[in-house]
Amino acid sequence: MKYFISILTLATISLWAAESPARKPNIIVLLSDDAGYNSFSCHGNEKFSTPHIDSIAKNGIRYTQGYVSGCVCSPTRAGFLAGRYQQKFGHEFNIPPAYSETNGLPLSETLLPQVLKDNGYRTIAIGKWHLGYAHKFHPMERGFTDYYGFLQGSRSYFPQASPNRLSRLLDDRQPVEKEDFTYMTDHLADKACEAITEHKNQPFFLYLAFNATHGPVHTTKEDLEKAGGDKIYAMTIALDRAVGKVLSTLDTHELTKHTLIFFLNDNGGAGGRDNTPLRGHKGSTWEGGIRVPFLIQWPGTIPAGSVNHTPVIALDIFPTALAAAAIKYSPEKALDGINLLPIIQTPATDRTLYWKNGSSWAIRHGDLKLVAGNKDHNAPAPELYNLSSDISEAKNLATAQPEDVQRLRKLYDQWQATHIPTPWASNKVDNPKKKKK
Repeated sequence: MKYFISILTLATISLWAAESPARKPNIIVLLSDDAGYNSFSCHGNEKFSTPHIDSIAKNGIRYTQGYVSGCVCSPTRAGFLAGRYQQKFGHEFNIPPAYSETNGLPLSETLLPQVLKDNGYRTIAIGKWHLGYAHKFHPMERGFTDYYGFLQGSRSYFPQASPNRLSRLLDDRQPVEKEDFTYMTDHLADKACEAITEHKNQPFFLYLAFNATHGPVHTTKEDLEKAGGDKIYAMTIALDRAVGKVLSTLDTHELTKHTLIFFLNDNGGAGGRDNTPLRGHKGSTWEGGIRVPFLIQWPGTIPAGSVNHTPVIALDIFPTALAAAAIKYSPEKALDGINLLPIIQTPATDRTLYWKNGSSWAIRHGDLKLVAGNKDHNAPAPELYNLSSDISEAKNLATAQPEDVQRLRKLYDQWQATHIPTPWASNKVDNPKKKKK
């Protein structure tokens, strides 16, 4: 079933900024990490209760076919912040966990926070970065005015007595001398709430990148008891609580109706997470590696309780945020996403979406998806699925529909021709700790 909004609401979307020139909307991106597609009760999970995350869907819109542009952590983050497929600027793979002057989100890309900063926004990044470790790749060199978090892709959820250069917490650019917190997920939320309180009187962009539920699988004793011993659920309880803290702080400062919120996961669920009913997992281009929870809230603009079946992707956040802020932007390099605000009330469109992670790749056009190269792929040839009737990718239609296979493969090949190599794909990492022989 498609959901529609009234002409009045559509007018509100298009004229909101003009009618409210004194205050541009705050923009928040809440990004969870490695969570399963079915780890949230808004997707029907009866075991995992996530009321705060669910409230974003209840107060806004839930996209049933939400995607990210990567099937692992770093590429997705690079794509969403740049608003372009990461393969186009050589960021197809995760960055090696070694200090490198050359390996990071290329400086040739203009990121969303920089555009927002140039237009009067406070731009705040909190949590996991995973987009480069050298000074020039630091969040505050990429458009963020403030940063609190850690640079590498994972770390302990508990304080570390002797953190290394990449796992240590940074307050802006300075290392935190002594880690003093109870549990990382709560700590990041607390820092986000402090930032909201401090900057409540000016428009802000907050990128809150949780490391939950990425490994290591660390939980508090209290959450583990609530979860009946299920460690992933215990981590999810903490994640939901953290989201609730942010939402509560917005309410306290009467900012909720002035804030556009996105909630999504960085890739499909990792091993041990529940991806029901999807096939595959993190690292694959099956739906289980790329389809994620995708929720948006903007009270008074996005109708509460909406459900939309249009395929959307994290690349859409960049143009949607700029449209919400009424920012005119003419990028040197065309963005690959679309502004989602006008399509809230429209039927599904025949978008073409692409994915690639080494030999694993996929293309979706309309309801048809061509996919190949995953580790559990038993056939040498690409397989074709109709996602409208086969979300689990169980019935291969390639033999019955060869013309569709050929058509989609041609589109994919054209897209792949726009890629440039990823510098660190060869495993020859520029690591100053290695002595040259």
